[in-house]
Amino acid sequence: TNASLKIFQTAKVVLVTDVWPDRNIIKDAIRVGIPVVALCDTNNKTNCVDFVVPCNNKGKKALALVFHILAKNYLRNKGELKANEELEYSVEDFVQE
Repeated sequence: TNASLKIFQTAKVVLVTDVWPDRNIIKDAIRVGIPVVALCDTNNKTNCVDFVVPCNNKGKKALALVFHILAKNYLRNKGELKANEELEYSVEDFVQE
C-alpha cells in the first residue's frame, strides 16, 4: 500500500478472510475503488463487500479447503494447470498449525 516503494503494485482485487478483522483493508480498497471479495460465514456483515464467498471462515481446515480450491482454479484459468491435472499441493498444505 506504500506507493513510494519500488515494489509497489496496484491491486486489482482484495480477498479477505473475515470482514471484521480485515475492516481497515476493506475501507482502503473502497476508497481507491478496488473490488472486495470476502469469505463470509452466516454472521458476517457484507455491506461493503462486492462479492461474497459463502463458507466457514472460522475453521482452519475449512479455510484450507477454500484456499486450495481458489488456488487450483486460479492456476487452471491462467493455463498453468490442465483441466484434468491436480494441484501438486494437498489441502493439508494449506493448513497452518
